[in-house]
Amino acid sequence: MGEKIYGIVDVGGTKILAVLMDDHSKILYRHRFPTPVSDDPEVLIGEINGALKEGMEKVGGAVEELSGLGICVAALVDHREGAAYEAPNLGWHRRVPLKEMLAKYYRCPILVENDANAAVVGEVKYGAAVGHDCVIYITISTGIGSGLYLDGKLYRGHTGFAGETGHMKAFGRGRKCGCGGSDCFESWASGEAVARSARLLWPKLQQKGIINTAWVFDQAEANNLLARKIVEKFIEDIGTGLANLVTLLNPSCLVIGGGVVARRPELLEQIRHKIFEQAVKPSVEETQLQILPARLEGDAGIWGMYALLRQGD
Repeated sequence: MGEKIYGIVDVGGTKILAVLMDDHSKILYRHRFPTPVSDDPEVLIGEINGALKEGMEKVGGAVEELSGLGICVAALVDHREGAAYEAPNLGWHRRVPLKEMLAKYYRCPILVENDANAAVVGEVKYGAAVGHDCVIYITISTGIGSGLYLDGKLYRGHTGFAGETGHMKAFGRGRKCGCGGSDCFESWASGEAVARSARLLWPKLQQKGIINTAWVFDQAEANNLLARKIVEKFIEDIGTGLANLVTLLNPSCLVIGGGVVARRPELLEQIRHKIFEQAVKPSVEETQLQILPARLEGDAGIWGMYALLRQGD
């Protein structure tokens, strides 16, 4: 094949998106499929290989002809080694050398990155934050993830684990987090946190499996006073945490993605109000901070990995 083709895979806790793109930013192949229910990473590698092989056959090539392979995953990632650490949604509680495992099947350069890091690059290069060089990307869904793009480049920290905003310690109210710690930011300010608060108030409904995040917001809109208090507290808590990040990092743009805000865009203005109310004033006023909804949403990681692969050409 004459043109360059890049394989990009976004590995989520429940779904995987595999894409082939050419060097003109055109998507040639796109396939979404369930994440395998196995804590053996070789099972995941097999699924990825199968999807990429099928895709290359459809575009008239073979996986040996890939010009680059990018994998983003919901895990702590050492991008230099291409290894994932602590991916509870995948059942991994150990170091998984993804790059090394994939290198047995591919001759091209391989990049492995944290999904939120990939997403912030995607939003900066192709999405809501085009033109900005200091950006915080936050995704509010079941948990909270974030990526940092500072002074014109992706900020990973010393070992690549920067941006774990969901596990900042906050509020001191004694709630356990899925990571094993307590009072993590996401244990109070995520979609799951909203549902969790409701389950404590309505245990009988919880037993019937009725309560989830959407149910709480629906009840709040229907003027259920207890549900309204939960939502108001969620907005207060997410606003406080994000105001702290704005004060600390002084971004020009804060991009907010994830299912919670995507399904209820009116929340963005309420969160914006709380941030401007609580952050140090020059950080929001003199900076003219822009708080924007994510534009790429479920494709942000794909576009970010594409940009990182092209950067290495």
